[in-house]
Amino acid sequence: MQLDEVERRWHKRGTLWREGSTRVAELLGKHRYQLDAKGRIALPGKFREAFADGVYLTLGQDECLWAFPKTEFDRVSEEIDSRPLSDGRSRAYARMFYGSTERMDLDGQGRLVIPQKLRSEIGLARDAVVMGLRNRLEIWSAPAWERYEAGNAGSYRSGALSPHGT
Repeated sequence: MQLDEVERRWHKRGTLWREGSTRVAELLGKHRYQLDAKGRIALPGKFREAFADGVYLTLGQDECLWAFPKTEFDRVSEEIDSRPLSDGRSRAYARMFYGSTERMDLDGQGRLVIPQKLRSEIGLARDAVVMGLRNRLEIWSAPAWERYEAGNAGSYRSGALSPHGT
């Protein structure tokens, strides 16, 4: 089946699709967790295959962490690396993005350790919210997510927010 030159073959759990010959995860939904004493969260089973080649955790924007599967991290890296070194804002972005990136692996039970320095950066203590945003996960402290959601949910429902930023 062809749709805008993207071939979709759904996995039995409906979480994976293929773009050309590359597997891409479709990470969706909102999930709440409590970190264990070692700073781990157990990812939903439907997400684990997407992170089989590692999880690239980095400081996101809006007080969260971004968790990329390897293929998506490589794609984002190509975008960042294509920016001119002569541009100060491009250099600053690359420093912030790569300087806070940690490559992690899921353990045998599908748990992800969130390094203490990244937890500290976003104020993540115990309660976490994990948002699936199709090509990446965002990991929030529950209080930060609740503030963000309270500030944006009404605008979204009323139509004041749009995917085009207008």
